[in-house]
Amino acid sequence: MLKDLLATDVFQVTLVFARLGAAIMFFPGLGSAVVTARARLLLAVALAFLIEPVVRAHLPVVPHAVLPMASAVAVEASIGLFFGLIAQTLLSALDIAGNVIGYSVGLTNAFAVDPVTAQQSQLLTGFLSITATSLILLTDLHHLFLQALVDSYELFGSLGHLPLEDFSGIMVRTMSSSFMVGIELAAPIFVFGLAFNTALGLLNRLVPQMQVFFVGQPLQILGGLSIVMLTLPAVMLWFLRHFREGIGAFLAQG
Repeated sequence: MLKDLLATDVFQVTLVFARLGAAIMFFPGLGSAVVTARARLLLAVALAFLIEPVVRAHLPVVPHAVLPMASAVAVEASIGLFFGLIAQTLLSALDIAGNVIGYSVGLTNAFAVDPVTAQQSQLLTGFLSITATSLILLTDLHHLFLQALVDSYELFGSLGHLPLEDFSGIMVRTMSSSFMVGIELAAPIFVFGLAFNTALGLLNRLVPQMQVFFVGQPLQILGGLSIVMLTLPAVMLWFLRHFREGIGAFLAQG
């Protein structure tokens, strides 16, 4: 009896760990290169032991063969991976906004290493990404992400297969929404860049002797960064709303 109980608990904790570990691996901030793999592993294990008693009723019974066990773990890991990719897709709105802002401000070729994505990106893209990740953790939106993972056991239950059609539809809608939000976040700076370049072109036609590029480039950077500074609070609030609604769609209460 004790042997069967221990085997059941280990198997169920493993299922929970597979879903949580795969999700945390891609969560903004926690899944970055600056966070060691050991830290992510310990966090996933600790959360698995805490969440397993809560979701035990939704977990399947222990199979009597190795292949069904491996299949169940793979399904749980795939669901966790799906949630992690959803979080990354929501965060990609800032990548789109940063690229558009960089083109409009004139900082297209200014690159820096983004610690969140562990790769080179435009300077403003990295700045927006770091700011948003910090705000997500400061406003406890990562708790909402964990709550969505817990509620996912009520939404999906103990599936023996993956609802790939539903997953693909949700991913397409999330990508479309993130793209639109990214363009909307960069709209003030985009309008400034369009108006400034139009004025610069007219000035070049009126005064051909003037080197408008050397005169206009510093002004474009100064004006663009000033608008970024003024609109940054509204941009971050808009993004946090987008992130909260995207994750909140997976909560059990809707």
